Amino acid sequence: MAASQQSSSAALVVNIVKIPEEGLEFGAEVTATHLQLPPANEVELPTGVQVRGRCTKMAEQVYFHGTISGTLAVPCSRCLDIIHSDFATDMRLVYLPPSTRLDLAGEEGVESEDELDLYTHDGVTLDLQPPVHDYVLLAFPIQPLCRPDCAGLCQVCGGNRNDVSCACQTDAGDPRFALLNQLRFPKTS
Repeated sequence: MAASQQSSSAALVVNIVKIPEEGLEFGAEVTATHLQLPPANEVELPTGVQVRGRCTKMAEQVYFHGTISGTLAVPCSRCLDIIHSDFATDMRLVYLPPSTRLDLAGEEGVESEDELDLYTHDGVTLDLQPPVHDYVLLAFPIQPLCRPDCAGLCQVCGGNRNDVSCACQTDAGDPRFALLNQLRFPKTS
């Protein structure tokens, strides 16, 4: 097991010395465990996350342009049925040498409208795990729905209203606010 952990932990590490002048094609598949995603019972990655791209080196800077893709298994936010949501996103990263400050706004060659994420490398290797981790977290849907017209769960019996129509009556609301229903406001024009 230690050997598989070592090989999976090295999957997103690139040796800077081995990047040729014309660039290096990169490809790896990693699991949720390798990405050290926060433990969540609700969101799973049933398949590995595919990382594909190209590393290029210019002096001591290393550029990575690629994509990550995978499938998330998440519960619908209304009915709790598990849905599979595919994601794919582009990554544009710049790895700077360890002595570089990460305050490059307005510096020549780095424009503020460029959508580049800045990281540092140690001079020997660069690790793609932190940005891949961040991009996977950003791919999590905010309010996943199994379908746009999902009816959700019944508040009384808990049944899935997409599967069965129940005859449960919902109460008129919290009795503590019943007096508010008696308020009448004058109509203004």
